[in-house]
Formats: sequence, structure tokens, C-alpha cells
Amino acid sequence: MRLRRGLVLSLRALLAHRGRALLAVVSVAIGVAAVLVTSATGEGARAEVLREISALGTNLLVIRSGQVERSAARKQIRGRVTSLRLGDWRAIRTLATVREAAPCVDQRLRVKAGRGSASALVFGTSSSFFTLRGLKPELGRVFDPLDDAAAARVAVLGARVAATLFPGQNPVGETLRVRGVPFEVIGVLVARGVLVDGADEDGNVFIPIRTALRRVLGSAWLSSVFVSSVDADHPEGAEFQIRSLLRDRHRLAREKADDFDIQNQAKLLSMRRALADSLTLLAGGLAGVSLLVGGTGVMALMLLSVKERTAEIGLRLAVGARPRDVFLQFLVEAAVLALGGWLLGVALGAVGVGVAALTTDWPVAVPEAGLLATLVASGLSGVGFGALPARRAARLPPIRALGAG
Repeated sequence: MRLRRGLVLSLRALLAHRGRALLAVVSVAIGVAAVLVTSATGEGARAEVLREISALGTNLLVIRSGQVERSAARKQIRGRVTSLRLGDWRAIRTLATVREAAPCVDQRLRVKAGRGSASALVFGTSSSFFTLRGLKPELGRVFDPLDDAAAARVAVLGARVAATLFPGQNPVGETLRVRGVPFEVIGVLVARGVLVDGADEDGNVFIPIRTALRRVLGSAWLSSVFVSSVDADHPEGAEFQIRSLLRDRHRLAREKADDFDIQNQAKLLSMRRALADSLTLLAGGLAGVSLLVGGTGVMALMLLSVKERTAEIGLRLAVGARPRDVFLQFLVEAAVLALGGWLLGVALGAVGVGVAALTTDWPVAVPEAGLLATLVASGLSGVGFGALPARRAARLPPIRALGAG
């Protein structure tokens, strides 16, 4: 009963000063909305990083041909060395620390189908590449080891290339020409977009590696080799063995630098995840400061209310109200302001998250933990910042309070 009576008195007091109460509610709401929006974008970024990590694999190593050494006498020479060959790929996949390996050669070319044409990255590789990169066909199939062994003229299209060359139709079974060489389209990959390592398989055309080397590019060297290690948590062992193997195969002297580069995707993804976490913490800290400012606004309003209602407090104490009843009344008022601010902040945060999702490419996710955290923080700020004014009101001597009135 006392709590209900205190709540009624608190609501009456707040409604008597609607403008000030609204300012306090809005100050809390802004902090809550800021927390929710930053939490939503932070969780979205984290989910995106985890999706990309899942797509790439944390134990992925990429061996690429090294840059040509430049000297003062050969400034005009640039490009990559041509020492990475199919034999290196075969040797790499026999290592005990290597689970799977896929050779790759790529070149941007114009591909044609019917009267249409498009610029695409023609990617010669083996069937194991699709497993390594987590690529799955949406239509048809991907090529298999038999297609590669026979240097078959078959192609798998990225989603964007398929949509450009074959709009509104199923490309499987159609003919694609690359440098005048006809290829049968056997599959279309599920769209993935640009990944964390910059790869964009949606704009690629995949053909068997031997077909690419013999019939399209007319070369004998590779641009890269993709490798997954047996120990997914510690791919450094595979990286060390691969480096030793390639240096030996390329007959590099001890003092000579590598003519290849090995990229550890786990390090790249770890850096990306750490950056996303840092940004989330920074944004959360700024939003927390906003919530703190909102709590300060509640305290300022309650202190002003205690000063203006001194006579009311003295009268209540004089007619028998206990100091803890006065304390509870002002504490309830502060809690009501904080709860009202939280509800308004949730509404504003929902609008902010919706606008961010519609107007930007930044991923967002519903911050369930953020909702709970803001509710708890708002309640604590209301009680915490309202405790001082409530205590000051409860300790007022009745005679002094009545005299001030």
C-alpha cells in the first residue's frame, strides 16, 4: 500500500512539472538509444566477421608468387616471378601438415555469351578450391578431378557474372566463350559478396587448372596455391614446412630471399576481429557516458524538486510520515523518470537501428544483451542518482521544512 501511495504521489509531482520531467526522461533516452544503436552495429560487425571467418577458414594459407627484384639497372622491370609451378602444388599437398591444397592461376579477361559480354576474373583451379573456400553451387555443380584431368572445357560462374550474361535464365548447359574458346557452363555459385580478404568470387569464372594453362592463358606457372593445414588452430607448422619445401625446390641459397609470399589468413582475421572488438568497446564507452549524463540529469531534477517541495516534505513529516516514506517517494520518482527514459530510448534506438540498416551497408543485429544492459543501467542510474536527493529530502527537519514553506 505504501509503495502504491508513494507511486501515486510521485506521478502527481512529476506531472505537475511536465517540462522538467520530460527533459530528464529525454536525457536518459538519448543515452539508452546511443547504447542500443552502437550495440546493434557492433554485434552486426561481429557477426559479419564470424561469417567471413567461417567462409574463409582460420587455417587457410595462401602462397603467392613473389615480386620481381628491382635494381638500379632494371628499374623498368616489374611484375611477379614465374617459379611457382604445378609441381610445387603436387609437392605441397603431400606434406603431412597439409590437409588440402588447390593451385590457382587468374587473369582478368572479357568473357562472352551470345551477344552479351562482361569483364571477369578467369580463375583456373582444381576441384579442391571450392572446398577450401567454402563455395557451393546454387545451380548445377562444380567441376571434379576428372574434368581437370581431361582438361575439360567446363566453367562455373560467380553469381554476378551469371546474372550479367544470362539475365533471368538458368545458365547451366549454355555456352560461354573465353578468348574464343567455348566452355559449357555446368554451375553457378551461391552469391557471397566481397569477403574480409578482398576476394569477390561473385565476379569470377572458374575453369579447370589444366584447361586454363593450356587452352586459355598459354602459361606454365601459377599465381597462387591455397592450402589448409591439418592443425586448424596452429597453421604455423604447415607454413614452416611449405616455406622449407619451396626454398629447396626453387634452389634458393640461404642468403637469398624467398621468391614467394605466404599469407596466413588466421592473422588477418584475428586483426579484423580485434579491430571490430575495439570499435565496439569504444562506441559502447561513449554510449555509456551518454547514459551517465542522463543519470546526472535525473539527479539535478530531483535536487531541484526537493528544494521546491520543502514545505510539502515538512507537512508530510509533521502529520506522521516517516523519513523512509519520504525517501521512498523521491526514490520512486527517480526510478519512474529512469524507466520512462528507458522506454523512450528503446523506441528511439529501434528507429536509429532501422535507419542504419536501410541507409547503409553496415550490418546490424538485434542487441538482446544491449536491451537488458540498458534496462539494468537505467534502473541503477535512477536509483543511484536519485538516492542523494531522496536522502536529503528524508533528512529535512519538519520544523525547518515548514518554516521554509
